[in-house]
Amino acid sequence: MIIPNEPMSGLEKFKLNPTSPSTINDFSKNPCKLILRKLFGYEFESSCAIERGNATEEHLPAYMEGLITVEETVQKAVQTFKQKCHPDWKDYDKELATIPCLVRGACEELKDYKLLNYQEKVKGNIDGYECHGFTDFVLEKKDSDEKFIVDLKTTARTPSNLNTAHARQISIYSKIMNCDAQLLYLIPSKKTDRKTKQVTFTSNAIWVEIEDKQKFLDSAVAILRAMDMLLYNCNDKFEVAKMFYPDVDDWTWNTPTLIEARKKVWGLWCQS
Repeated sequence: MIIPNEPMSGLEKFKLNPTSPSTINDFSKNPCKLILRKLFGYEFESSCAIERGNATEEHLPAYMEGLITVEETVQKAVQTFKQKCHPDWKDYDKELATIPCLVRGACEELKDYKLLNYQEKVKGNIDGYECHGFTDFVLEKKDSDEKFIVDLKTTARTPSNLNTAHARQISIYSKIMNCDAQLLYLIPSKKTDRKTKQVTFTSNAIWVEIEDKQKFLDSAVAILRAMDMLLYNCNDKFEVAKMFYPDVDDWTWNTPTLIEARKKVWGLWCQS
């Protein structure tokens, strides 16, 4: 393969400039889905798990600015989830039930911080690669006037290890904005009363500060170089697609839209 003389050459060829943390992580984790979205223009429906996270954080800025109460924040989050998700979607009732405790947990964790910005668009250069994205919360530290980024993640289970994609994402934002960045994980916990069988939910919070951000920045650059070189050496999107093959046994591909998309791009034989 020919190595590009300048960073971004391959990405620019396929109009993927500037790039983003999500594109970097998708290329590393699931390049076939990235190809379908970015090169072939497919759009896929969301999921209840994704919308659980979106609904949990969407109305927190209004709460942090004193415009609504905790319970109003909960009500708005539940309403948002119901608007975004269809009751027939997988785990609809399960995810809906966790939203109140997740929102209350987020309010408790963030209530003493001053909100400086939310979903701020940022853009910068990482070793020659233009990168942009949107932060979650930009807050002011309690003990100083320094700002820091908080990326809120809701997850069904307590993380056993640091998620590389998450760490890479906030390390990029930290570099671009020249400030500290932390992850805030919120995990719902279900409890059933033995006598009444009543189910209640609480949430646990875990703050994670990335100790070696440079390591994750280096991995981001390595992924970008690989993607850049691949795209630079391909003449069109079909050649790019031929460099990969989807795992048809992966349950995340098991939706009618995805099955139809992969059959069109990789052939009728590419089906489960």
